[in-house]
Amino acid sequence: MYARRKPAGVNASRAAVLAVVKEMLEDGSFHHSTVEEVASRAGVSRATLYQHFGSRLGLVDAYCDVMAENPILLQIRQTDDLELFVERAVEFWASEERGLVQLYGAAAVDPAARDFVERQRRDRYGELRRVLGPGAKDAFPSLAALTSFETYLELRRHAGLSRNDVVRTLQRMARRSLSA
Repeated sequence: MYARRKPAGVNASRAAVLAVVKEMLEDGSFHHSTVEEVASRAGVSRATLYQHFGSRLGLVDAYCDVMAENPILLQIRQTDDLELFVERAVEFWASEERGLVQLYGAAAVDPAARDFVERQRRDRYGELRRVLGPGAKDAFPSLAALTSFETYLELRRHAGLSRNDVVRTLQRMARRSLSA
């Protein structure tokens, strides 16, 4: 018996909508837009959008699922080295910065964005605990702060550090946290 396949247009429509959501998040227009605008920009009907995503919250959830497939996250999950963990975290934040700024900014008022931020935090904490092991639990709070998107953003945008300088600064601070 052959496996049932979805029509090619289903995946293409979904991909088109997700590409528009990413574009709109990155340019800051998503949270001010309507579902109809998203559908129109993606070239699909409103009914098709609702069929794939169910709601505006579903759009954000689906975008977050796509972001979770970022290959840098796989590299983070495969490292046991704290300095490499910090470097990869900065690489991930940088690769997704424009969309993350919008999601983190909307977390106070958008339940899907808030859920995403919380899921991301829990995932990062789990990976950080794995890398640190049980012997470094005193260092966890400072390392959790050092590897956060907020810290990355503060150093990158507000302190004006280059991405490489952010990595070096956070690695140095991580080493100090472990030795304290």
